Amino acid sequence: MVEAKNTELLAQILELADTACQACLELMQQFDQGDVNGSAALLADLRAAAEAVSEAQKPLLPQLEHAYTAEMLENIMDTLDNIEDAITAGKAGRAAVKMEFQLFPFLRLLKEAFYFWGGIFPDEDRMAQYYREEFAAHYQNFYLQEGEKPACKLSIAVTGYNHLETTKQCVEQLLKETDFKKLDAELILIDHGSSDGTLEYFESLGVGKVIRFKKNVRMYMFAALAQICQGEYFCFVSNDILVTRNWADILLQCFESDPDIIAAVPATPNIANLQMLNAPTNDPKKFIAWANEQNKSDPSRWNDRARLMPPLGMYRAEAVNKLVFVDPYFYSMEFWDDDFSLRARRAGYRQLICGDVACYHFGSVTTSKAQQVEDTLNYGRELFKRRHGVDAWGIGFCYDIQVIQLLKNFIPPQGDVDFLGIDCGFGDTPLQLRNELRRQQRGCKLYQLTAQPEYLPDLTPLSDEARLASRLAEAVASEFEGVRFSAAFLGRDIGCYEDFPELLAEISERLKPGGVLVFACNNPYFAINIHALLQFSMPAGTARLTLVNPEKVREEAEKWFSNVQTVAVEQTVGGLEDFAKRLFGKAKELPQIVKRMSAQTYYFVCKK
Repeated sequence: MVEAKNTELLAQILELADTACQACLELMQQFDQGDVNGSAALLADLRAAAEAVSEAQKPLLPQLEHAYTAEMLENIMDTLDNIEDAITAGKAGRAAVKMEFQLFPFLRLLKEAFYFWGGIFPDEDRMAQYYREEFAAHYQNFYLQEGEKPACKLSIAVTGYNHLETTKQCVEQLLKETDFKKLDAELILIDHGSSDGTLEYFESLGVGKVIRFKKNVRMYMFAALAQICQGEYFCFVSNDILVTRNWADILLQCFESDPDIIAAVPATPNIANLQMLNAPTNDPKKFIAWANEQNKSDPSRWNDRARLMPPLGMYRAEAVNKLVFVDPYFYSMEFWDDDFSLRARRAGYRQLICGDVACYHFGSVTTSKAQQVEDTLNYGRELFKRRHGVDAWGIGFCYDIQVIQLLKNFIPPQGDVDFLGIDCGFGDTPLQLRNELRRQQRGCKLYQLTAQPEYLPDLTPLSDEARLASRLAEAVASEFEGVRFSAAFLGRDIGCYEDFPELLAEISERLKPGGVLVFACNNPYFAINIHALLQFSMPAGTARLTLVNPEKVREEAEKWFSNVQTVAVEQTVGGLEDFAKRLFGKAKELPQIVKRMSAQTYYFVCKK
């Protein structure tokens, strides 16, 4: 919060910013009516207001470190220049576009930046109230009023920040593979502070709305984008994406299948979060040729996910308008998508990866430099923890491939499935199991128990039933009375539970005959764990090393399950054999020791 002596100054700046927003609306009206003199006077007033705010903000700048108000003011002054130049050149249409889709949203965002960073942040109570009562209203898209028909079906926005040749490939492929007339779609091209001719390229195309940020304002660009789209749906296309045949049609068919779908992305290579199907090539030209043949709408290949990463993301605009697309709190440009996914998930909306459409992604063309120089990934992750009280890369943020494969192989082969998830975090693994069963035309009811209250708001919308447990073994025995489960999955390492023998016993009692339990056990004898401990440190990324003997776990499991199988997931460790020799000499059991030390994790498959 600003110091008391600056509170009055902040109030004056906010009043001036609000007056500027109202003056901009009046400017648009007068210009539309042909009032040249009145428009000129208002432009002069807006310039004076921007200059006054620029001067007045100086005492507040320490508090506004992440607000980008100085950059926004430069963008506003540049926009005023653009408008005046367009009027002088007799380009009334260009001037009108700049007023409505550039100047007005820039002024709105400037006011909000002062309000949040100057008057709300970092007071936790005020932030909580702000997000609960004001956030959505302050960022709403005024073109999407309830009960009014949107101006078009789809808004497609491409953003560019330097990397002109990559941007050209993106836009040219988009224009080639997108029938804007058939789709009833508009194109928005946004230059986000480029210095390499991106703006001139966008303007040379003579299509769509061209929006210019003279200065890069990071997340506020996305906030502006969400306010100027006029479509029923809007699609953000990163400049390192190459779309393919029927891409938009297929994504729209997905949306129109269920009003609860808020976001959908195509499968793409060179991205995390398991968002790519098995593609035969990573060569852009060959990939596009392959995708053009395989892109065919197929609902069986739609996957509900707990979160999405959107190098190309399509959104239901009305639903987004209730939640807000991006939160500028994530000023490092990382984890804003995790934040949106969390808010959408907790609001009960579905988020899908459409495996029936593939688009090519070069991968982190724009953001990789900041990730390396500014460590934006780690910083953004910390922002997420502060904002939501949970780690974005916590338990279950992305499904466990090994667990899904084991469940598919060992789950009863026929009939619907009642599935028990225990401490599954964000819940992506159970969700993916349901996707897999849906492809087999089998139903799947998800029941979730968690002893971690921070995850309950995420699990509840994704499950048929989800409950908080103070003690898991007792909850497994008593909750969901009358239900016998076909399968169960323990989302945390078995070593996290001191009472794991009792927990295994209770899970066994709740499974149907032939039912299966899958869980993991970290190997305390893994070479990297031993090496770290010998250095008086913990393994990288590990706050707590679970030290439970896998043989003891197997012994306990065999008391309650007729068949227990162990699958070792090994990791190549350079110099492992020499390391083992230094510890154990030339023992004849050395090959077995090396093998044991190479196992990072053991997965247990226990059949009732």
